[in-house]
Amino acid sequence: MSSRRRTDGERGIGAEPGGGGGSAREELAERLRELRESSGRTYAALARRIGVSASTLHRYCTGRTVPAEFAPVERLARLCGRTGEERQALHRLWLRADAERVERQEAGVVQPGEVQEPAVARPGADAPRTEELSGPVPAAATPVHPDEKQPLPAAATPVSPDEKRPLPAAPAPRASSVRRWVPALIVCVAVVALALALSAAFSDPSRPELPQGKPSPAPPVAPPFTWTTDDHVWKYGCGHAYLVGGSAAEVPAPPAEADAEAWARALGAVHAGETGVRITLQGTEERAVVLEALRVRVVERREPANGRVLRMSSGCGGALTPRMFDVDLDVERPVARSVPGNDTGEPIPAVSFPYRVSASDPEVLLVTARAARCDCDWVAELRWSSGGRSGTVRIDDGGRPFRTSGAPGRPVHDYDFSTRRWVAEPGQAGSG
Repeated sequence: MSSRRRTDGERGIGAEPGGGGGSAREELAERLRELRESSGRTYAALARRIGVSASTLHRYCTGRTVPAEFAPVERLARLCGRTGEERQALHRLWLRADAERVERQEAGVVQPGEVQEPAVARPGADAPRTEELSGPVPAAATPVHPDEKQPLPAAATPVSPDEKRPLPAAPAPRASSVRRWVPALIVCVAVVALALALSAAFSDPSRPELPQGKPSPAPPVAPPFTWTTDDHVWKYGCGHAYLVGGSAAEVPAPPAEADAEAWARALGAVHAGETGVRITLQGTEERAVVLEALRVRVVERREPANGRVLRMSSGCGGALTPRMFDVDLDVERPVARSVPGNDTGEPIPAVSFPYRVSASDPEVLLVTARAARCDCDWVAELRWSSGGRSGTVRIDDGGRPFRTSGAPGRPVHDYDFSTRRWVAEPGQAGSG
């Protein structure tokens, strides 16, 4: 801190001016220099906070210019923490210095180095504003710099003509910012209003709302019946053939019909030539369910699988079972045709759809799918209706399609229970 700084006991700001022989302008400049030095800030830092330029504040502190009004002097005193009494003393000193400046201007006398500021109208300038000088600082003050804790008054201060960029009043930045955003806000409001108008125009409550994009499929209706399938149904309980890869010597003896599914899965066996699927249906309520149609759809076609045809029994063929449907998988669009059956010697005529099932009246359908020129994956689709509801269910092998493969030219083997081995059909190569 400069050695020129004085304490209040020597010649503080609160001391009554006029005790020395210098002019009021020089004495005011000295007091302002003391305030600047006691603050520890630069001219630029203080100038930003009191609303003047750094060069103007420097002229105040060197005595080259007397402030045209007391506002910047008062803000500097407040910023430096001076009391109301000290600010009153500064005001009296500024009045004397300002009066000297006015007298010199009227007389046309300018002292060396002095720069005159334009006079401004100051109502009641002859009497110090004791209430404002000693009262609290208003809440709405000049904008406070981020590193400044003490708020400043908001009075705008005219600056000298040589200042290049005076600081704007506090409300100015906010008003400019608001004006800058007004066009964007107007555009946003217009867009929202247009969107609401279009929505109201196209949403007629008397008609269903138009779908947006591709409509999602309606969830399937739960059928009022249950069903089970068994795709290892043999003719008369013993007549069936499987296509198995590898050597016949490694294949175990043929199983009973009830164990055929596990036997075939363990060997990776495929139904050879035809597949018999038993579909058992039963309603879940007493109201009858009408089974309207049965369709068979081939999911995939391949060339017939390789392997050997293993017949489960030789010369075992017998009568057909009731409600039998025959499907030729080799044609482009397979159709399930109802064929006549036989029940313990009694012939049963072919019966076409529709059928009826209920909780007390189940139904059994037997679908025999045949293939000679393809290895086909296929599923059945059953269309139904009941009490105003309708739908189609997919019938498959536990989520997988059924599989039937033709076996043209494949070696055929029968099982010899006396020797416990598979033997080739006469006229073919050995069982190996």
